[in-house]
Amino acid sequence: MGLKGSKSIGILLKIFKPIGMLLQNNKSKAGFMLLLSIVVFAIVGIFYTPFPPNAYLFKNSLPPSYSHLLGTTGYGQDVFSQLIGGAAPTLMIGFSVGILGTLISVFVGVLSGFASKAVNEVINAIVNVFLVIPGVLLIMLFGAYFLGIHQNLGYFPTILILVVTGWAFGARTFRSVTLSVAKRDYILSSILIGEKRLSIIFRQIIKSIMPVIVSNFFFTAMYGTMGLTFVEYLGVGNLQQVNWGTMLYWAINNEAYLVGEWWWILPPAILISVLMFAFILLNFGMDEIANPALRVFKVKKEKVKS
Repeated sequence: MGLKGSKSIGILLKIFKPIGMLLQNNKSKAGFMLLLSIVVFAIVGIFYTPFPPNAYLFKNSLPPSYSHLLGTTGYGQDVFSQLIGGAAPTLMIGFSVGILGTLISVFVGVLSGFASKAVNEVINAIVNVFLVIPGVLLIMLFGAYFLGIHQNLGYFPTILILVVTGWAFGARTFRSVTLSVAKRDYILSSILIGEKRLSIIFRQIIKSIMPVIVSNFFFTAMYGTMGLTFVEYLGVGNLQQVNWGTMLYWAINNEAYLVGEWWWILPPAILISVLMFAFILLNFGMDEIANPALRVFKVKKEKVKS
């Protein structure tokens, strides 16, 4: 095999290494399968829905049937079409907040843990300020402002606010982990032989804390998804968009739970719960992978021969 082939295999192994870590643990494996199922469901919804999600084509409040698997809304929209069409925007918000928030957390946390004492204290003070900013409340305030000027709070401002208010917790975690890793012998040896700090960060520290990074991504993605759901549920987002949060808003606003239209409110609520459960399982699983003290070891009993 040539040099190019070896490099390609090495790149593929690095790309799929986080997935390999997830499959090492039963909790993360179960969470990964649940999340993968929802992702496939969302991808299908991008290219196909039985009916246009926002079209008022049918009778109001029809129960589930062969023609409408999950019935229709109080406005005559197909619930299943809204459910499958709203999956991708919901996941897009969660994953966007997870990726961007984690990147900022890693950058700030590792820089703080591997910097001088003065720089460390300045960064720590900044992190403490962002820790006390309530993201959902800030979005509600911006949403109310946009409603006041007869505009809608779109996805981009929602992602921006959730990222700005969601990176600080992860940064504090990475700071603590980096401070611990930076004191290990092989890091100190690399510093003594003159290796550049940037090289040490990317080749050794980032590699050592990769399970913590993956765990933080799922936690931040969960924060982003729940943030979107609360914003839409409270009616301060763009209610013309179709996602699981707006589905809950319109169902609750029309008192679907009082008139027995369970098919309107339960499907998005169940899928949101399943998505949160998947993120929690992945988070717990990665915590066990990163911290051997949390692992449960099975002790095999050997039969004693008489």
